Amino acid sequence: MSSIIDVTLPHTSYNIVISPNTLEDVGNHLTSLQLGKKILVISNPEVFNHYGETVINSLNKAGFKVFYHLIPAGETYKTLESISQVYDVALKHRLERSSTLLALGGGVIGDMTGFAAATWLRGINFVQVPTSLLAMVDASIGGKTGVNHPQGKNLIGAFYQPRLVFIDPMVLKTLPIREFRAGMAEVIKYGVIWDQDLFQQLEAEKN
Repeated sequence: MSSIIDVTLPHTSYNIVISPNTLEDVGNHLTSLQLGKKILVISNPEVFNHYGETVINSLNKAGFKVFYHLIPAGETYKTLESISQVYDVALKHRLERSSTLLALGGGVIGDMTGFAAATWLRGINFVQVPTSLLAMVDASIGGKTGVNHPQGKNLIGAFYQPRLVFIDPMVLKTLPIREFRAGMAEVIKYGVIWDQDLFQQLEAEKN
């Protein structure tokens, strides 16, 4: 059963689609956005090995022309050099203003893909398909994008909202336990700060 959360901001809006076991439907959800036909999927090798084929097949079936580019996992690669490589691939495949960058991965991939989308041709379409719990509850929402500088994290970036966030919670079954705990810590923080009911629900279901 799917849930749709409408995010309405002063200058834009987008949907967060939460749909278990339906990663193969992501292409159908994108057809309603009137995007251009070209989509460049950005991921890391580990995530792509699990879910890349499913996402690309879904996009192809929906009529999109799909390319992909892989960036090694980790903060070490969250750099302008990695973004430059994305630009090279975008140029190679002649991505236009109507084209889309799709982030398939955790927060690092989402941050980099969003920044590349914000800056390529002064801004092209951006879609988030987060695969870590932390990305699902935090990094994929809010429009914060960016890369690191040798003297600090996220010093280079932009606020750039996605056209769609597509969340399939079942992808968390391949998430390492350490990363799952990091995401749960963020959820607990939200419960402590903003939502007593959420905190009580977490307490009731902790086992």
